[in-house]
Amino acid sequence: MIKLSLSTPIDEEVIVAEGLAKELSELGMSQLGRFFRLGNLSDIEDSISNLHKATQLIDDEHANKAAYLDGLGTSQRARFDRLGDLNNIEDSISNSHKAVYLTDDSHPNKGIYLNTLGLSQRGRFDRLGDLADIEDSISNLHKAVQLTDEGHLNKASSLSNLGLSQRARFERLGDLTDIDDSIFNLHKAVQLTDNGHPEKAIYLSNLGTSQRARFDHLGNLPDIEDSISTLQKAVQLTDDGHPNKAIYLGALGISQRARFDRLGNLTDIKDSVSNSGKAVQLTDDGHSNKAIYLSNLGTSQLARFNRLGVLADIEDSISNLHKAIQLTDDGHPNKAIYLDTLGLTQRARFDRLGDLPDIEGSISNLHKAAQLINDSHPGKASSLSNLGLSQRARFEHLGDLTDIEDSISTLQKAVQLTDDRHPNKAAYLDTLGLSQQARFECLGDLTDIEDSIFNLHKAIQLTDDGHPNKAIYLDTLGLSQRARFYRLGHLADIEDSISNLHKAAQLIGDGHPGKASSLSNLGLSQRARFFRLGDLTDIEDSISALRKAVQLTDDEHPNKAIYLATLGLSQQARFERLGDLTDIEDSIFNLHKAIRLTDDGHPNKAIYLDTLGISQRARFHPRFDRVGDLTDIGDSISNLHKAVQLTDDGHPNKAIYLYILGRSQLSRFQHFGDPTDLVASISAHRTAAQSKTAYPHTMLVAAQNWADSSYLHNDISSALDGYRTALEILPQVIWLGLNTTSRQTSLYLEESEHLSCRAATCAIRQGHLEEAVELLDLGRSIFWQQASSLRVGLEKLKQMEPELANELERVGHKLDADNFRGSSLHIEGQSVGVSSTEDVGKERRRLVGEWEGLLDRVRQLPDFEHFLKPAPFRQLRQAAAGGNVIIINVSQYGVDALIFDDSHQIECVPLPDTDLDTLLKLASDIVVQRPGVASAARLQSYTNRYLKPALRAVWNDILIPIFHKIQLPLHGNSDEPQHRIWWYPTGPLTFIPIHAAGPGTSGIDISRLIVSSYITTLSFFLAQKTNRHTVMGRLKLLTLSQPDTPGQGSLPLALKEVEKVVHVVSLAGWQKEDIAHLNGSDATVDRVSGALNSCSWVHFVCHGIQHPASGMDSAFALQDGNLKLSQIASKRISTGQFAFLSACHTAAGLQGLPGEAMHLAGGLQFAGFPSVIATMWGISDVDAPIVAGHTYEYLFRNGLQGCDPSEAATALNRAVLRLREDPKVTVDRWAPFIHFGI
Repeated sequence: MIKLSLSTPIDEEVIVAEGLAKELSELGMSQLGRFFRLGNLSDIEDSISNLHKATQLIDDEHANKAAYLDGLGTSQRARFDRLGDLNNIEDSISNSHKAVYLTDDSHPNKGIYLNTLGLSQRGRFDRLGDLADIEDSISNLHKAVQLTDEGHLNKASSLSNLGLSQRARFERLGDLTDIDDSIFNLHKAVQLTDNGHPEKAIYLSNLGTSQRARFDHLGNLPDIEDSISTLQKAVQLTDDGHPNKAIYLGALGISQRARFDRLGNLTDIKDSVSNSGKAVQLTDDGHSNKAIYLSNLGTSQLARFNRLGVLADIEDSISNLHKAIQLTDDGHPNKAIYLDTLGLTQRARFDRLGDLPDIEGSISNLHKAAQLINDSHPGKASSLSNLGLSQRARFEHLGDLTDIEDSISTLQKAVQLTDDRHPNKAAYLDTLGLSQQARFECLGDLTDIEDSIFNLHKAIQLTDDGHPNKAIYLDTLGLSQRARFYRLGHLADIEDSISNLHKAAQLIGDGHPGKASSLSNLGLSQRARFFRLGDLTDIEDSISALRKAVQLTDDEHPNKAIYLATLGLSQQARFERLGDLTDIEDSIFNLHKAIRLTDDGHPNKAIYLDTLGISQRARFHPRFDRVGDLTDIGDSISNLHKAVQLTDDGHPNKAIYLYILGRSQLSRFQHFGDPTDLVASISAHRTAAQSKTAYPHTMLVAAQNWADSSYLHNDISSALDGYRTALEILPQVIWLGLNTTSRQTSLYLEESEHLSCRAATCAIRQGHLEEAVELLDLGRSIFWQQASSLRVGLEKLKQMEPELANELERVGHKLDADNFRGSSLHIEGQSVGVSSTEDVGKERRRLVGEWEGLLDRVRQLPDFEHFLKPAPFRQLRQAAAGGNVIIINVSQYGVDALIFDDSHQIECVPLPDTDLDTLLKLASDIVVQRPGVASAARLQSYTNRYLKPALRAVWNDILIPIFHKIQLPLHGNSDEPQHRIWWYPTGPLTFIPIHAAGPGTSGIDISRLIVSSYITTLSFFLAQKTNRHTVMGRLKLLTLSQPDTPGQGSLPLALKEVEKVVHVVSLAGWQKEDIAHLNGSDATVDRVSGALNSCSWVHFVCHGIQHPASGMDSAFALQDGNLKLSQIASKRISTGQFAFLSACHTAAGLQGLPGEAMHLAGGLQFAGFPSVIATMWGISDVDAPIVAGHTYEYLFRNGLQGCDPSEAATALNRAVLRLREDPKVTVDRWAPFIHFGI
């Protein structure tokens, strides 16, 4: 009998376990191979299960443990590649790590295990984007290569895998060293492998893909040539039945598409579609790669559609991408890629056909794609960028601001998620810049175009000169600079635009498909500069560039029509300058061709018809000694009608086409006199002006043309309707949601006061005098009116709807703060400054939307239907209590005075002896010809040559008829004037001191006959009178003297003037402790600004600065800087009563905006001082103390308790008369003193 030791059964168990483990491992690896071949999920599930069991059956010390762990890690990675389950890749890395850990460096399999680990780490990097993973992958693969001898079978495999990881890091960071190393290692792998080796084709495919990646970055043609050649070899080495044949065909198709994108050779895109299609055909629906090949095929079909415009291609593309999505589970990492590509393709079909379901589908799919990708994933930014593009496309079609807001927000996130080192960062900045430009062109907010240009500059800075996209970014920057030029007219912008577009065109070879587009944009900018400067060279260059763009583009190319239309516009421009019929003939020929190349369903068809109509009208116009051809104007109108008919009512361009149609109909009326054409023209303009979807600026221009045409053809009633409509649209153009600078610029461009003056003239001609006053008030001081609406009293509303009133007050406070600071907003009740101008602008627009919604709710309440709407005349006239308001309305249609008080019938005085041009000349002489620092002789010359003649003309042609009407005697008497008149001048009269007008001979002038004050709008004046502050407690006086201000001339009598004022008020009973005096170095910006908050009266003796262009930058020059108008106006001073601004230019205003009161006096009034004495120009340091002293002596003649700020105008009148008792005091010295308000 044989005795067995205790260990014998254990040894048998180990042997059995080892054998079973080996069988399970071999089975698992076979199942893995079959999975790679057939793609059946059950195989990979079984493979993992069996390999897992194998690893559990043996100890870590077993020689095969590392091999089984490596196999398990490989299977888990394969399952991750198929399903995207992060647990799989985590387990794969864990098991591969353990395999590496268990194996000495001297072991022949150590390199294999490092290789597997590096592959899995790259897989996790591709999914999550963590740089540490790709760094570790490259490190481990590098070790694998070093541990593997040159002659080893795995050497080539290790080199290939290393090259793939280096390419992955390059695609993330853009470091050229990585892609160069990738190509080097992949090339070496290819060289180490014989043609008959089964892996040779794989290495060739990997090499070709890296060569394409370097081409995408640098644009060097040899790289893409090598890529295609290398991939063709991979395809040739592989039988059709081989499972990898489809992979190589797919990669080859992608490279052929890349070369097509660069060179535009149709053979490439046809081959790309063919090879991509073969890859699809060779792959069963159940195969894991089928969806990839369908996606690649769809992308190539999209590229061919973009070139040839054949609808079958885009239909096939969308069909294939739909199939790719259907074949892919929601959890698969590629699902987002296919949704993303489908969204791009749907947008392309929308761009062609204009069908809203396509862009809706595009946005929906791109949104799903973005949601499927974590923020940390490297593909998230690309997905967001594509979504932002589609949101912009829908905005451009429908004009819904929400879309462009979403587009910018989405693109900003793409930029924020992307490091500056990432090769795509510049592309995202470029796309963001375009969306900001689009919003600028809609709203006119200068912040948007500034941000656009900033982002585009950054995109260019991040891009090497040799990069193929450098030209794209220069091109986009040129477009934004041109957009800013159109808005602001700064010549530097159009110069920079042309320079950048020229550089872009030079960077692109004639064979590049983007060359024509770049030339077209350059031609547009050259034409813009021609319109500005009139230099014929520019229009010649424009036509040359556009002609080349046309020549470089096949008729089959979808952009051919665009280039033809743009060329036609430049030829039309040269015709209008030189009158050469050849130009207008060529223009019309090219536009006809553009139309022939464009299907009726194409969204651009209406644009080309519109442009053709404009050129036909230009040829019709009888200039340059030729007679207009009736056929041309008929064709023009016919084509413009078609443009209108082809455009949906909801499209914002419909109003543009209607406006241009109206212009052509008016042109035919002017030449042939058929009243039907005039009626049709006005109707077209009226319809455009009343559009619900047009951009406000288009509506405004249409309304102005409706009104102007009606007036010039004696239909005053229709003109009045048109001007009224224009004034109602105006607040949408000068929208509260824009920043201060943008609104001021819009006021300049739209000439808002001229609009209201013309409207008032029409109302006067119709006998609607009260409406004339209402319309005039509606179009003046718009900035201050908008700002005032945010500070409206809500006491009555609080009694009825306290919660609604509180909400309105909350939003109003936020908007009011941003009105003048613009740098920080309190968001959602938190005192947090918004970090960027974009965030500030977005928050402001959101708040304005909320404000407008709250106003709508308020107006639905009983007795609140007119809340914050323009006041009717019956209310406005109450402001005239205690005197007369005299409006002098100056428009191109005539000059009239409107006279009223608070009870009697309004009266009109026509003033036919003067006109707008005359008054413009007089005002210009007073403002422009006045010398700065000048000798007494020069000032006397100015006074005699310009000032006195202007005052005499105003007296004779304007004031005498007015005074006759109100029966005011024109001869002086010994009594001081008592009659109070509030002057309401318009247009150029704003710059002429009406209160100083006189005949210049008899010693009589207005200041000896009446007491004069000035108002800007009746609504603001009425609010000041209604809401006069009753100060509880003691009055506070702030006095300021600046004898010596850094950078300014000295004011030696400044301190004396303040001491005089303090002496007078102290004698009247003003307590010393209630008087604050800031002198010299004490008068800092912060101290003066702080003291303003609690004072009731102010007296400033310092230098005043009227900014010539930006009213809010006007300022008082103080010891340490400027106290700006914007800072003053931001205050809400509840105790304010009176301000005396003994400083130069405090009521000068902006020449381009006479009715806006953009001056320091206006700012003090708005801040809470209803009565202000200011100056229209520079004053004498000698005169100011005299005027101030006599003013205060009059005001305080009855002591402090008897002082009434509403007597300030009378006090100034008396003080000036006292000053004039000195015969040496000429009119130019006393005329600048002026009173505003109550």
